[in-house]
Amino acid sequence: ILYIKHNEKTILGNQALFDIFESLQVEEDNDSMTFLEVRPETMFEQVDQQEAFEAYFEEVLNGELPEGMLSLSIDQGEYFIQVYAEKIELGDQSDGTILVFRDVTAETEVDRMKSELVSTVSHELRTPLSSIYGFTELMLKRDLDPARNKRYLQTIHDESKRLTDLVSDFLNVQRMESGRQSYEKEVFDLIDTVREQTRFYQAATEKHRLQLDVDEAHEFLVNADKNSMKQLIGNLVNNAIKYSPDGGDVVISLTHHHNQIELSVRDFGLGIPSSAMPHLFSKFYRVDNSDSRKIGGTGLGLSICKEIVRAHDGNIDVESILGEGTVFKVLLPSVSDTLIEMD
Repeated sequence: ILYIKHNEKTILGNQALFDIFESLQVEEDNDSMTFLEVRPETMFEQVDQQEAFEAYFEEVLNGELPEGMLSLSIDQGEYFIQVYAEKIELGDQSDGTILVFRDVTAETEVDRMKSELVSTVSHELRTPLSSIYGFTELMLKRDLDPARNKRYLQTIHDESKRLTDLVSDFLNVQRMESGRQSYEKEVFDLIDTVREQTRFYQAATEKHRLQLDVDEAHEFLVNADKNSMKQLIGNLVNNAIKYSPDGGDVVISLTHHHNQIELSVRDFGLGIPSSAMPHLFSKFYRVDNSDSRKIGGTGLGLSICKEIVRAHDGNIDVESILGEGTVFKVLLPSVSDTLIEMD
């Protein structure tokens, strides 16, 4: 709240206002005070729409009451607020104007995510659907030689699988967020699943060489849901391949760390800018640079990975150097020590 007392020519703000506008520094201890005096010039510097806010504030200082709400962002979008003004009257006399700043950062973020969801879904679904429609139309209207016919059918098959994977990702996220995702855990050797996924993705690429770095003499027993582990490993390996568009090595490792198993997937591709690292596991987040923008995807894969790891009492982390590559590391509880003690 910002309280403008026109007769006394003073401007006061409450503690919540000072929490948002860090430029309103107070040197002395005023914790016991409800309102503190404000210099509005310092507030203007933090507002991204400075000219609009100054004009709005000038109207209020002149005794006018602006209509409607003013939407602003602060500190390059760190906060989103709505401002509206109300007259304060004591008896028949006007005592001043109060400006109410409503923090709508959470609502703005939800709206942004909804918009991104609609945009992502429409874009990602449109691409394979267009291919399927186009190639089926060609096959229906033209007499094609067997080789071309088979090539078109293969494309339709691949795009149909891509559609299935996209829908599965959306449904998985929905189930995870609603708490309806179930995991059928059992004890098994993770190395078998890693081998299976490595063979699968190696067959799908000719530009990359997938290498297993595993001590085959050791077991890597985990108590986990097999399908979830396949999805976790598959997402990480698929990411490594996608973000190494020029090809190269992808190294998948399994190692023991005391009572934990570390699964790591390393590529030597584009790398990730440091500014993107804090947002990497957020839903629908895509790294936005000229190289990665050409690569398709929903931005759901890593958020699904994080949820799977969390549900298995593990941890996932990432290290990356832009232009040199990325390594994702997953730590999962090992059941080997427990079984040895039982034996």
